[in-house]
Amino acid sequence: MFHTICVNIKMQKHTKVFTTFWNDEYTLVQSYQCFACNSWEGVDIHHISAKSLGGSKCKDYIENLTCLCRKCHDLCHKDKDYNKEVRVTTLRLIADRLENEYS
Repeated sequence: MFHTICVNIKMQKHTKVFTTFWNDEYTLVQSYQCFACNSWEGVDIHHISAKSLGGSKCKDYIENLTCLCRKCHDLCHKDKDYNKEVRVTTLRLIADRLENEYS
């Protein structure tokens, strides 16, 4: 006999926004590639414009969220130019997804 254990994990708002956009209704489990280096260790959902840098605390929108491996995530926090490159890459990926969705 098999038993199923259900664990109720509260998903953070930015993670929910990210997965809702990138997953379709048929996705059961998803692993992500790092949007910067394409490694399959993309485990961190990164706020490109940090919530802690003042201004609006509402930074949980898809254009501000990217998936990064730990190495690229750390680099984004250390290097503003690299963070800008990640923003451009992320926006291109979003545009590609939207174009495919509506074509």
